[in-house]
Amino acid sequence: MSAINQTLVFKATVVETFTAAEAPSASDRQITHSNFDETKTLNATSTPPGAQVYTKELTGNQSLDFTALVKDLGDTIDCTGLKLQSILLNNTSSSNTVTWADGGANPYSVNGGASKVIQAGGKWQEFFNDKLDDVAAGAKAVDITATDSYQIVLVFG
Repeated sequence: MSAINQTLVFKATVVETFTAAEAPSASDRQITHSNFDETKTLNATSTPPGAQVYTKELTGNQSLDFTALVKDLGDTIDCTGLKLQSILLNNTSSSNTVTWADGGANPYSVNGGASKVIQAGGKWQEFFNDKLDDVAAGAKAVDITATDSYQIVLVFG
């Protein structure tokens, strides 16, 4: 089995530029807001851990079973007993949404039972910090509704 090392970067750097009337000194006219930027690393020894990764470009509607995720390289992975730790979903469509929802008879709840809609061209990145349920026989499926292609990275630990 492969080892993973995921670096999550949550960043929003905003440069605010003031007018001469607001800040007479030219050297004081810009403020960079980046106080809340954070980088988090997940791997086998981190808390929370990162043990399995599923990454794929998909097209159209998909039902993902976290106990049987088919990777492009390597074996099919079974995430039973692991928690979903992070997600990155990149909606590459220029005109259609992607919707993530609890799946079928054995739903894995990520968003408190509510669907998550990712707008055209949008991205959804979230770090769950070991707070979701373990993947199990009764909690293993999500449904993705889409017309176009999208990219997804899921890390379990």
